[in-house]
Amino acid sequence: MQLKVINELAERRFGNSSEETLYLRRLTLEKQGYKLVGNHSAIKTCHWCKSSINSNGSCYKNKFYGIKSWQCIQASVTLDICNLRCQWCWRDIDYNPKGVRFTDDPKDIVRGFIEKQKEILVGFYGSDKADRIKIDEGMKPKHVALSLTGDACMYPRLPELINEIHRNGMTSFLVTNGTFTGMVKKLIDSQPTQIYITLPAADKETFEQVCKPLGHGGWERIMQSIALLKHFNRSVLRLTLGKGWNFKDPEKYAEIINNNEFNFLELKSAMPLGSAVYRMSHEQMPKHNEIKEFANEISKLTDLKIIDEQEESKVILMSREDRNDRIMEFDF
Repeated sequence: MQLKVINELAERRFGNSSEETLYLRRLTLEKQGYKLVGNHSAIKTCHWCKSSINSNGSCYKNKFYGIKSWQCIQASVTLDICNLRCQWCWRDIDYNPKGVRFTDDPKDIVRGFIEKQKEILVGFYGSDKADRIKIDEGMKPKHVALSLTGDACMYPRLPELINEIHRNGMTSFLVTNGTFTGMVKKLIDSQPTQIYITLPAADKETFEQVCKPLGHGGWERIMQSIALLKHFNRSVLRLTLGKGWNFKDPEKYAEIINNNEFNFLELKSAMPLGSAVYRMSHEQMPKHNEIKEFANEISKLTDLKIIDEQEESKVILMSREDRNDRIMEFDF
């Protein structure tokens, strides 16, 4: 059943009862493969985790940075909650729950992440196609990607959560839309292993058209957060590009790039996944060669160069100079 239909049925039955609507929404997410953790967190095993266990390829984060896809937890601590409604987002941007309180303890959240990941991966032991060594390793996750849905910077105890992930012997990749500048500042003293800030457009007008922010000042805060990337040990500026939206104006992107310091630039094709299938067509998804051509335009206008790519994910990695430690080595 489509999410919009479920929400409409909930409103007919319960009126504006946010508690009942939230309950039905959680049921829908569970049917979609989400494993709920506490009151506002979740994990969902991504395509590449499953694919890697079946020896059918790994995520671009494995190729670019050395992350083992079969040991990676894709997670959220602000399930389904975001202040932006980016057209390429895989969540249902029409759904905005009210009254959610981010009360769960970081230790309980991280423990829940690990337990739920094990619950999912144990099922692979029954598959003849699965690599048992990778399943065994996957049962001891080494990485948490806070990138599933919503924006983790809305969770007020995020610095504690990052520290708790590291205390459990795991690395952390944090993806944020950059509008929560205050939290980005706090993270300078409790740094994720790698922080991503999404640059969703080349100018404010395009940003407001394609991200439809809830509230004002989002563009200005994104610029402030990007300026803070120079204080992080490993930082990424990320462009998710869709035709008819923000796949244009390389010179404007270049101006922002030239005015800021960060380690890596990722250019990735927007894809019609999840609820995004109702907002974009396959024709709007740039092909890999088109993303690469756009990266070459950026290269001409900046001091960045292409250092890696993965065609399956339609993603290009750029940097001013490659880091010796880009491919991370794990001692734990």
